[in-house]
Amino acid sequence: MSIVDKRNGVYPLVIALILFVSAAPAASAPVGPDDAQRGERSGFEYPAVPQHHRHMQRLLNNAFSYVDPAHRIIDPVSGYPAEGWNQEPANGLFLREFTQLTAIGAWIELLANIAAGQADNPYLSRDAALDGLALAVATLRADQRNPNLAAKGLLSNFMGFDGAERRGPLLESIERRRFIDTFGKTDGQAIWSALLAKGWLQEEDNGRKGKVLRRAGYGALHFDGPLAPYADPARQAAIMGLLDQRVVTIIFGDNANLTAALARAIGALLQPEIRDVPQAVALRDAMERFIEAQKEGYAHLFDPQTGTFVFGWDATANRFIGWDDGRGNWVTGQMNYFINEFRGPLMFAVLRYGLPVAAIRNAGFKIKPYRQADGRDTYALAAWDGSAFQLLGLSLFMQESRNPAWRIALKTLVDIELDFSTRHGLPGLLSEAYSGKGTEYTGLIGIGELAVTDYPLDTQAPSLYSLGVAYGIAPEQVEGFLRAEWARISSLFTDHGPWEGWNTATDEVIPYQTTAHTLSLILGGINTAHANMRRYLDAKNLSGQLEALYAPGQRIDFLAAETRINPWTAHEDPIAFSRNAGAAGFASKITGSGGLAFVLPAGRAVSLSNGRLSLRFGSETEVEDAVLAFKRATDDDLPPPAIPIEIFARLPKTEAGTIEVVLPATPALQGISEVTLTFRSDEQPTAVDLAIRAFDFVPFEVALEP
Repeated sequence: MSIVDKRNGVYPLVIALILFVSAAPAASAPVGPDDAQRGERSGFEYPAVPQHHRHMQRLLNNAFSYVDPAHRIIDPVSGYPAEGWNQEPANGLFLREFTQLTAIGAWIELLANIAAGQADNPYLSRDAALDGLALAVATLRADQRNPNLAAKGLLSNFMGFDGAERRGPLLESIERRRFIDTFGKTDGQAIWSALLAKGWLQEEDNGRKGKVLRRAGYGALHFDGPLAPYADPARQAAIMGLLDQRVVTIIFGDNANLTAALARAIGALLQPEIRDVPQAVALRDAMERFIEAQKEGYAHLFDPQTGTFVFGWDATANRFIGWDDGRGNWVTGQMNYFINEFRGPLMFAVLRYGLPVAAIRNAGFKIKPYRQADGRDTYALAAWDGSAFQLLGLSLFMQESRNPAWRIALKTLVDIELDFSTRHGLPGLLSEAYSGKGTEYTGLIGIGELAVTDYPLDTQAPSLYSLGVAYGIAPEQVEGFLRAEWARISSLFTDHGPWEGWNTATDEVIPYQTTAHTLSLILGGINTAHANMRRYLDAKNLSGQLEALYAPGQRIDFLAAETRINPWTAHEDPIAFSRNAGAAGFASKITGSGGLAFVLPAGRAVSLSNGRLSLRFGSETEVEDAVLAFKRATDDDLPPPAIPIEIFARLPKTEAGTIEVVLPATPALQGISEVTLTFRSDEQPTAVDLAIRAFDFVPFEVALEP
């Protein structure tokens, strides 16, 4: 999984593959002719999956074989799951040698569900699940107190397995002053220059730091060329000791994934059938203690200047994580885009620790049109890379199914995902994964119309894991999709669960399997996250606070007499503007940009959260590039968000057109004093002739349904 790319504060987690290197290969079961029949073994029971959803049942059955103890995917010392199935030293894949927090959280959540009777299977009994849960939670609590793995209660995002110990990742960049402190000014600078010349370092932050480049020819056996003068054992060991230091790298998203998963695990163990079992009581207490001990760390990651969480913190160097902007300036990464895989965990962290709601208010997002087969546009939330797992998350648990705006918005996304896959013959959804191009793992797999980035996206590597979350949103539709694509989907089955994806360019299986994705498929399919989190929120008296976050806004007529409507163009192009009761007209030949600003009366700011925005219009011209943007009052307590909330729209030439957009339930849509409708043109002037006949926001009636 990835977090958000460097331009917005997100780094690919696949870098961990080079940080934990070992050699013992793990055998992989080949795909055989009988694989379509696997998963028929008895002993499975998923109370939330109807019996007539036979294909989801079979997919879950096969996925469950991933955790068969015979496959040794779980480290016996720590109780943590390995990063994934593949152990291929020749290809540089060592997924059995390390783990990540998201995978640990998913494993703990699955064990709790098994123990609570929500996922009976032939591989792990309920008692065995409780024992496995006890081991993993005990290890978590020990690691939380280990200064080599944690700081301020938060854990390093990756941990390698080293016998009975866990170890943190290798540092990614190093400060030049450390070489000077170690070797003296003259030799330290000379060694720094030699490392640059050798290609083991790449300068950043105006030369104050260097990114460590571990690739072919790196390491103690390669002190030749520019490094030959320093090949004596003492200096060689000292240099490698600096370059290959283990660090504590705290990433907000990975920790929040773990925290939310533990809360859901507690919720599973609060079910009446297991609530009073002594071992379950003790486990709930241990997990709650772990969660509470993270409070200081999350508070440390909140940046009051920007009103957002930072992306992460290098606890070893005591500096927030970021990147060089190419001009020698260090940019701290921020969690400032809302529609990504960490949306739910971020909201949970704010609720659970009483942190500023500003962290949600200052997370912007985009909404874009997706063109259906019949030519109609459907407006949907957009993720940075258009990836299904960024749009839907690895889990949905913040009671979205009980909130009308989120329920509709997420159902729309699933409809689009299934429509796109069906129209393009994809046996799965486009989501961050291994691409089938060698060992490439990339976040740039997605639907372009649902993406913010303008980077080219891979549309030939669909994967299975996001179907689990999608099933919880639209079970009948996903079951139908599985039925239609069953021949290829079932051909992904192995005796250790399904391979994640299919390369449609070569019409071949992509033979990779990761723990976080496989467990996400299972957890989404068994569909218990909402109920488990609801029990936790109720137990912690947080349900009312969540309802306040989802509060519906106020009904607004943007054509009402008290609203000021300001026409404008960037280059003072002539404008024909008219306004009468309940209508407005705008006509201009725009150079660059122009449009209308709908400004509420002075001192008035409203919430446009949790409702439907509707624009009825007639247009004499076709406008392909229009943007609706939301602006806060100038006296708002928070700084403007780095990423504004915008709706990208297309206005066809029509006598009577309507654009309807569901606005999600989020505090980011509170305090709005102005909405702008902007028309944009490229180099050539663009004619706009628009009559707006209605423009209003109608909130849904409730924040959370019973």
